[in-house]
Amino acid sequence: MAVLHQPSTNKKLKRVSRLVILPDYQGIGLGTKFLNVMAKIYINLGYDFSIITSAKNLINALRKSDEWCMYRYSIVKDDYKGKSKIDSKIKHRKCYTASFIYKK
Repeated sequence: MAVLHQPSTNKKLKRVSRLVILPDYQGIGLGTKFLNVMAKIYINLGYDFSIITSAKNLINALRKSDEWCMYRYSIVKDDYKGKSKIDSKIKHRKCYTASFIYKK
């Protein structure tokens, strides 16, 4: 897991930039458990904790969770210059992304 500081929107916001689970261990809940543990650590340190994802299984898991709040769900759009803000592979799939924040 990689976590970035996002000072532009909220001085106390930390955002997951990458969550990787080996293929043999995907689908059994390890990613969401690890995400919850890390979120609790950052919350106890006084930060807000969020994630933006396009992984359908993670979106579904976090939607069902009482610990996470989804605040955005939208399709990837081009910016004003016609360049995608997200990887072109995701853009071509017309993939939806969801943003979640951990509830305190």
